Order: sequence, then structure tokens, then C-alpha cells
Amino acid sequence: MKKYYNLLGLHINDVKEFFDNKNIHYSIKTIQDRKDQDRLTVPKVIKISEIDNNVELIMTYFSDSLN
Repeated sequence: MKKYYNLLGLHINDVKEFFDNKNIHYSIKTIQDRKDQDRLTVPKVIKISEIDNNVELIMTYFSDSLN
């Protein structure tokens, strides 16, 4: 998965745009914790896996340290 290594940690919209531009099919799975959800507002990709002819993106939410 080294070819997608540079996409890890990016905002989900940036990663979706990358795959849309390259016409690569992908699915998104979300990992969410139950506490502090009001602070966790920034969706970022934490894992990328190739499954058959598709790419699976695992994302979770992080806090925006500027707020």
C-alpha cells in the first residue's frame, strides 16, 4: 500500500477527490468513539486497503486544534 501512503492523515474530502480524479472505486468505513463527539469534527483517513478492484478507506474524526 505504499502507493497510497501519502494520503494517510489527510481530510476525507481530499482523499475522495484523489480517487475520483483517478476513477478508482472506493468505499468508506468510519470508526467513531462515543465520548467527546462534539469536539471531534475533522474527518481524516487513517487506513487504506486494496480489496479486489476497490479501495477501502478507514476514517475517524479528530479535533480541530485551532478552535
